Amino acid sequence: MENRPRLTLFAMLVLVTVFGGCATHQRDTAAAPAPLERYEVAQILTGVVFTGPERAEPLEGDLYLPGKPDKHAVVLMVHGGGWASRDRNDMTGISEKLARHGYAVLNVSYRFAPAHTFPAQLLDLRQALAWLAVNADRYSLDVDRINVWGYSSGAHLGALLASYDFEQTDSIAAYPALPGIRAVVAGGTPADLRKYSRSPVVMRFLGGARDELPELYAEASPISHVSADDPPVFLYHGKLDLMVTVDQATDYYAALRAKGVEAELYVNPWLGHLAMFVLGGDAEAEAIEFLNRKNSPTLIGGIL
Repeated sequence: MENRPRLTLFAMLVLVTVFGGCATHQRDTAAAPAPLERYEVAQILTGVVFTGPERAEPLEGDLYLPGKPDKHAVVLMVHGGGWASRDRNDMTGISEKLARHGYAVLNVSYRFAPAHTFPAQLLDLRQALAWLAVNADRYSLDVDRINVWGYSSGAHLGALLASYDFEQTDSIAAYPALPGIRAVVAGGTPADLRKYSRSPVVMRFLGGARDELPELYAEASPISHVSADDPPVFLYHGKLDLMVTVDQATDYYAALRAKGVEAELYVNPWLGHLAMFVLGGDAEAEAIEFLNRKNSPTLIGGIL
């Protein structure tokens, strides 16, 4: 009996290994892979406060710095948990993995619902962007190559951050000009909250049911903000996901492509929501390759 959990995990790993090749990956062309380089994780600064002094309850993040010369491309990392739970420790593994690929990573916390409803979490990510801009020289960060990666509700926030028109939306407090997002990696993404009419999780996040707040449900949905100037997006999802069904990913992918946004969609046919997060190493590898291409110096006219 004591060995059953271990055997179950082993069986899942075998299935992922055997059937991983059955995953579908939709992209425009078989792009030439960017060079894969490996670095040591030179430094991890934990508990970095990225919010301003006006915050009664400051927010923290962990900054991962790679042991590589010159300026680093950056990934803003956002954890999941239904906008109301979990913490940034869930993203430690992928943050370290990205640092070994030469990225600086700011793995952040954000305010939780129901005490803080939308758009509080989005504004928290805006403050993280501001912190990255202010501290770019100090930590050799390239503000022209800031990316965002999230899973589940973290993916929702990351995708929304990249496409939300902050300048023209009255419901979001005005912010000074901040760095743009170069590329997005989003796993298990609830991209259209309008599909959840009375989900307790979404209601807690938005402060009411869809019938009561139809405009807010649209405003809080990344799919509602897709435009031609959005950055490239890599979506990954488990086809057996019952928490965030795969049509969230396929519909979002279609909406991005319809607007001419470069997008890739990776679907594993054998995994659900949590299993995709825990066992989605193949998807993460493809996502890192995607980031490598989007942050290549050939695209920005510079030299790493």
